[in-house]
Amino acid sequence: MEDSLVLVDIGNTNIHIWEEGKIYDIKNPIAFGEDVFYISVNENKEKEFLKLNPSALNLKNVVNFDTSYIGLGIDRIMACKAVDDGLVVDAGSAVTIDIMQNKVHLGGVIMPGISSIKKAYATISPKLDIEFGELNLKKLPQNTQEAVTFGGIGAVVLMINSLKKDKKVYLTGGDGKFLSRYIDGVYVKDLVFRGMLKTIKEDLREGKK
Repeated sequence: MEDSLVLVDIGNTNIHIWEEGKIYDIKNPIAFGEDVFYISVNENKEKEFLKLNPSALNLKNVVNFDTSYIGLGIDRIMACKAVDDGLVVDAGSAVTIDIMQNKVHLGGVIMPGISSIKKAYATISPKLDIEFGELNLKKLPQNTQEAVTFGGIGAVVLMINSLKKDKKVYLTGGDGKFLSRYIDGVYVKDLVFRGMLKTIKEDLREGKK
């Protein structure tokens, strides 16, 4: 049964948990029961996690994913694993944009995350240390806030739109819901976990038959 599993996504900042269909975040590793499956992009927190969960299985070691991209992160792999055909946007500390076609990963782009873009403006000038406003790509900016918003958020939105062509867009990550206001796509909060569940079903369990 899927809801007897615990899925753990160890990120750079938070540890994301899927447990009995519920999703929540924690800062530090905790112990779970059996049937724990995880992925990780944080080596130090992974070591702490495995001390508490020595039988947890790293899905990176079993996932079957068709790509020629060198160095593709396991979090991106799992988000893309959940999508057979489409544009996968994971908006977190970085914004990653990956193209899937017939279950094959064609390539992808990495951009700074929304918070990183905002911080970058502040390093240029105190006058640019302002909150993003509402994005309007149909109107040329007429003040500094509009200009910063257009250049910051607009750059990400325009990149996504330039890559999507006729593909459906799937957005996830901490800023995924925010970006979905400006992108013709669907926000899927648990996209990475869907990829993990698919890996368990297709690559682990069916692979053992």
